[in-house]
Amino acid sequence: MILAIDPGKDKCGLAVLTLEKKVIERQIVKRSEIITTTLAYLHKYQIITVVIGASSNGKKLAQEFADNKIKCILLDEKNSTLEARKLYWQENPPQGLWKFIPTSLRVPPVAVDDYAAVIIGERYLT
Repeated sequence: MILAIDPGKDKCGLAVLTLEKKVIERQIVKRSEIITTTLAYLHKYQIITVVIGASSNGKKLAQEFADNKIKCILLDEKNSTLEARKLYWQENPPQGLWKFIPTSLRVPPVAVDDYAAVIIGERYLT
């Protein structure tokens, strides 16, 4: 299994995926809790790789991970948020008249950082 992280300034999306791209768990955590949460995931699952989106926040997080002896890989996260919105609407189809509004004009009612982590994880596994 892998742990994929969409790093942000205030919050991070996390997703645990199997090598077959099946999502086991995903969540959004406060940035201040990312090290503790990652360590918990490493113990809870048999994580073989931690993948982090390579934004400026991701590079800072990778350094923090290195300081805590957590090995990680940085991966391009370009357009992951747009793809995360698309994935959100695939898993949560709009109802009523909303289904006639183009996906590009809809904004999910919740944060999609966890879905962005799924996208990052799937890119790594592809």
